[in-house]
Amino acid sequence: HPNVANSYNNIGAVHQRKGEHAKALELCQKALAIWIKQLGPEHPHVAISYNNIGLMQRMMGEHDKALEYHQKALAIELKQLGPEHPKLAASYDLIGGVHSSKGEYDMAVEYYQKSLAISLKQLGPDHPKVALSYNNIGFLYDKKGEYDKAMENYEISLTIHLKKLGPDHPNVASNYSNMAFLLDAQGKVK
Repeated sequence: HPNVANSYNNIGAVHQRKGEHAKALELCQKALAIWIKQLGPEHPHVAISYNNIGLMQRMMGEHDKALEYHQKALAIELKQLGPEHPKLAASYDLIGGVHSSKGEYDMAVEYYQKSLAISLKQLGPDHPKVALSYNNIGFLYDKKGEYDKAMENYEISLTIHLKKLGPDHPNVASNYSNMAFLLDAQGKVK
């Protein structure tokens, strides 16, 4: 039954949070098998399972497998939900994260920018998820040594976080930290 798949998926999420990635992967694969059997191979729940499995694969250092699963999820979401659905932004983020982990920063930027475009359209320019996209893009430009672009994205992220979350939120601290590391990398911190 699909509710059993939901349970496997939720229990897998708990194991993932505990750092038990192999156990989480096993449970996500059980959920996937049930959803495919009960709902068909192109149901949005199947895409959720593919993304969960991809996430576990990435955490286990299996980046190529992770990318394969995230691409499967994206294909289903594009077909079933359309090109501007908010779930696609999450899938683009996941794919961008895998490319980042592989050191493929140009590809990562491309996917994070796709996510940002959807989030801007669906959520507006002041949403914390939009700020996260700007932060991710800033991080990649930092890795690429494009410090001006990195700082520009970090500043946009910080502005949104301050406005929406307040000065004491951990995301604001993270923004300041990223900006400080960037300035340090450029020798501008004394």
